[in-house]
Amino acid sequence: MAVKILVIHTTYKAFGGEDSVVFNEIDLLKSTGHEVELLQFYNDHHTLLKVLQMPYNLSSYRQTVKKLAEFKPDVVHIHNLHYGGSPSVLYAIKKFNVPTVVTLHNYRLLCPSATLYHKGEIFTDSIRKDLPLKAMLGGVYLNSKLLTAWVAITTFIHQKLGTWEIPKRYLVLGDHSRILFSFSKVRKIASRIAVKPNFCYQVENVATEKSHYYFYAGRITEEKGIMTMLEAFAKNGLRLKIAGGGPMEEEVKAFIKNHPNIEFLGRQNREQMSELLSGATSLIFPSIWFETFGMIIIEAFSAGTPVIASSLGQLKELINDKVNGLQFAPGNAEDLQEKIAYFESLTDEERQQYGENARRKYLENYTPEKNAEQLISIYQELVA
Repeated sequence: MAVKILVIHTTYKAFGGEDSVVFNEIDLLKSTGHEVELLQFYNDHHTLLKVLQMPYNLSSYRQTVKKLAEFKPDVVHIHNLHYGGSPSVLYAIKKFNVPTVVTLHNYRLLCPSATLYHKGEIFTDSIRKDLPLKAMLGGVYLNSKLLTAWVAITTFIHQKLGTWEIPKRYLVLGDHSRILFSFSKVRKIASRIAVKPNFCYQVENVATEKSHYYFYAGRITEEKGIMTMLEAFAKNGLRLKIAGGGPMEEEVKAFIKNHPNIEFLGRQNREQMSELLSGATSLIFPSIWFETFGMIIIEAFSAGTPVIASSLGQLKELINDKVNGLQFAPGNAEDLQEKIAYFESLTDEERQQYGENARRKYLENYTPEKNAEQLISIYQELVA
């Protein structure tokens, strides 16, 4: 049965992974014969006005009402309402009584930080507190006490109004997120949470043989565990290629001047990324915060590349230790070094088996076909 789906998303100022997931899902749904339209809000203009209207944006409400009246969808799928969309969108949907799905790409309902990370460490103080005073005083959102308080107050108001109970289904990307939300201040929505991971298209031009280098791809930021990785490779002398961009770029460039085994490539296009991923001995994923997923991990899996990652949160679900990769203690450069040394000690055949296991996990869980099947099943259940 074909379904009419209205996708609602507020894009970030800098295009990121969440935006990519949204557009990939739209393309996937269209390719499987479903009618999809996108209602998009933006944060890149009239910013102050939109921030002030964070609790209830009347313009967004009116745009949503207009779109619902014109398109008449069977189901609405929301990805991000912060901050240009605002919770007013949910009241527009309630007016039309359309079943709604929300994908929780981050932890904003639990903490103003949205990442559960602040000042170099995991920050979970807000999870069960209706009004997170410590987060507000610490300025966990953009290092601003004022903005943090405004985000916290907005979430608090709508929690008390029952706004978060309007959607019929919430999707999280892994079981770790499901547990965090289920035992939090928004636990009333626990029975509506389903696990539906992201997907990726298969990496093209998969290398037939691995080159002897390790690879990191992603944001160059503190919470990604960049320094942990650099310290490990500075000591072991093995080749490491780094692709991506972010605020720590200059720090990385300064560090690698004395370590010729580490190469900083900067941002790479899709074709270059495919080649680097498929040729790597292993992907390194040293994150030190609760990642909600890890798209680059399943892309590596699709190329038959095993992953050495932090043993933390959702990553423990993706990486089966000593099967399709290895796990190491988060933020521990010495343990990462030891795990890489162990991987180096394996025979070519054993490392190849890791790669085959990684590829199998991708085929069984993260293909477009699997994802379409899961999404449509959720929509049809709500429509029925």
